[in-house]
Amino acid sequence: MTTLVESTRQFDKESRRLIRKFRSLRDELDLLRSQLQRGERPGNRLAGIGYKAYKVRLANRSAQRGKSGGFRVIYQDRSGQMVLLLLIFSKTEHSDLPDDVIMRVIEESN
Repeated sequence: MTTLVESTRQFDKESRRLIRKFRSLRDELDLLRSQLQRGERPGNRLAGIGYKAYKVRLANRSAQRGKSGGFRVIYQDRSGQMVLLLLIFSKTEHSDLPDDVIMRVIEESN
């Protein structure tokens, strides 16, 4: 069965901005969406936030930085049948996002 993959407005806005700067991000996001639709859950589960959320690393091939200097995507597995892409950020712009920011985005999207 295929998993439905949706995204928040905040994710859409930020991903469009980053894709304008880093064209290869579009391919990385397409690959991530395909994995999620197949039922895979790449990345590391976030502990301590009370939700089934994950952080996955994506490479920045446009800047040839690999995954460590690339992008981070935070997503929530809502039911096994639906995944919500919550946040995306570049490691060159933010080192990490605090748990309270992630929790706020999850709660606003419910």
